[in-house]
Amino acid sequence: MKVLVASNHEYAKIIQDILRDSAEVILSDTTTESILEKGRDVDIIASNRVPRELLETGSRLKMVQTFATGVENIDFSAIKNQDNIIVCNSHINAAEVAEYAITLLFTVAKNIIPNDRELRKGDWKYAFGGLNPNIEIRDKTCLILGLGSIGSEIAKRLKAFDVKIIAATRSGKSKHANLVDRLVKIDEVRPLVEESDFIILSLPLTPESEGLVNGEFISWMKSDSILVNISRGRIVNEKALFDALRDNRIRGAGLDVWWRYPKKWSGKGNPPSDVPFQELDNLVASPHRAGYSENTEREYFQFTGENILRFIQGETPLNIIDPSRGY
Repeated sequence: MKVLVASNHEYAKIIQDILRDSAEVILSDTTTESILEKGRDVDIIASNRVPRELLETGSRLKMVQTFATGVENIDFSAIKNQDNIIVCNSHINAAEVAEYAITLLFTVAKNIIPNDRELRKGDWKYAFGGLNPNIEIRDKTCLILGLGSIGSEIAKRLKAFDVKIIAATRSGKSKHANLVDRLVKIDEVRPLVEESDFIILSLPLTPESEGLVNGEFISWMKSDSILVNISRGRIVNEKALFDALRDNRIRGAGLDVWWRYPKKWSGKGNPPSDVPFQELDNLVASPHRAGYSENTEREYFQFTGENILRFIQGETPLNIIDPSRGY
């Protein structure tokens, strides 16, 4: 078998070491041109994005394995009618993303960024008895939208802070339902939004979830509630959220995902939104790094190699995506 690994990362060699003589590993960079050039006759592709043309015309292609959780860069419409191609993702970063989501929540609730910024100037206005007392976490209610691998890890950790956990999924079901006090369908989420002090988005970007958190949704939120998004930016209407934060209709937000990204990852000069979130004190902004830790990069490639090996050996690989649902 031939396996294309679309990555320039030094850890790509891990996949070669795992597969050894089980497959011929071909390395390419992440550009569409390189993937098309080197991926014409491969059986498996390891990449976070695959050109539609290759999905439609790759006669030998049987498996696509992404390094990360999100699969919105795979055009499932190209393979919906093909029974011979499976797509698998990775949940390796779930615990790390959960930790980061809770960090964003605490950073907003405890006013950490303004506290730090003003004290560096010698201004003690946020000291004890000053502006913006901390929002307490204990005895509050948190709504988690999406109770998959990441949402369940968030629920586990927040329980330790004496938080009531409620959740919503598309179906109103989850294998992690035992972790929450109540679980409903997203279509029935309004009463949960209205009672929640914190809302954390951990659901995949699909046609159904895009724009879910719009002006109407935000109007249901408490005036002292906090929104955290570690899923995808387009699940939230950026203008509606900006207006609500600017007008103090909600307490604050912590965002690790955005609507605009630089053409080159880690590049400069690209504001993450068309509206000036950077002007808001009640927003904590993070550059899409929730899943990035001291070990996760290596673990992404380790899991990718191991899951591909499962497939080559005739076993059922983990995390097979349903093309009709997009997750």
